[in-house]
Amino acid sequence: MLKVVRLFEDDTFEQEKKMIEKLGLAIDLQVRPSVTEEEVIENAKDADVIITVYEPLTKNVLQQLPNLKLVLFRSIGFNTIDLEYANQINLPVSHISRYCTDEVANYVVAAILMHNRRLHDFNQAVKNDFLWDSEMFPSMRRLSSLTISLIGFGNIPRLVVERLKAFGPKFIAYDPFVTEEEMAKYGVEKVTLEETFAQADYISSHLPLNAKTEKILNQTLFSLTTKQPIFINSSRGGVVDEADLYEALTNGQLSYAILDVLTSEDPDLKNEKLLTLDNTIVTPHIAFYSQEAFIQGAQDNIKNLACFLKDEYQQAEIVNLSALKK
Repeated sequence: MLKVVRLFEDDTFEQEKKMIEKLGLAIDLQVRPSVTEEEVIENAKDADVIITVYEPLTKNVLQQLPNLKLVLFRSIGFNTIDLEYANQINLPVSHISRYCTDEVANYVVAAILMHNRRLHDFNQAVKNDFLWDSEMFPSMRRLSSLTISLIGFGNIPRLVVERLKAFGPKFIAYDPFVTEEEMAKYGVEKVTLEETFAQADYISSHLPLNAKTEKILNQTLFSLTTKQPIFINSSRGGVVDEADLYEALTNGQLSYAILDVLTSEDPDLKNEKLLTLDNTIVTPHIAFYSQEAFIQGAQDNIKNLACFLKDEYQQAEIVNLSALKK
């Protein structure tokens, strides 16, 4: 029997069990919450498969999990594993690419619409400062006159475009892996990374976090802005240089930031400088969240596991498939 260890707690255990029974899989599923490397090693030392989100899967950890045959990420991102070492030991790593795309796209759309109509700021002025002034923000613009810039053009930003088309803005996007022709199908102009900052009124990051993207959004790009754009990040905090972001928000290069993620998944909020600014809104990595997304995530994990066991590796969403030895 295959031993599967989930390294975090949530309320999806019953859904997972039902999926396992439905697919007729011989699996012993256990939930063993782990935070530190030492806890992961202890709790997963006998695991054939682990299900993870943010737990540290370093080289040190992977070296001490001798039975491990597959890592299942219950997330789109998979930046907490040493993927280079996983490739070296021929360890497949799977993720789930579509389980929360609706939720994250809706978060971005809500952020843009909320800021565009200044709902949060007017509410703060009325409740906190007792101001009843409709002309408090003279810079407000009609959304159809603005440019929305997307950094990355995968499943989520495509949904953002579909949802916002009715409002009539211009869309531009940077993604080196998507062709100009493919973007044009969505009414989106393909531009360089530099142009996404130079032309934008709203900038939304959809980058994965890896060695090439870490802190790629920094002062070099913030200095190119011409319209004091609003920056939205619902991807991974580590793609942004937070010190540079703070500077850009205080010197006027960016007028506002709406952040669902910070560099740390367990930030020291009392000492987080970005939280001291009036022109930031920060939420605790909840863009993905809905009851339906939780259930779909559990189901998609088990589906990917079933495909892996049948040697259907493409359907199992193995992210490092090209690096594995056949």
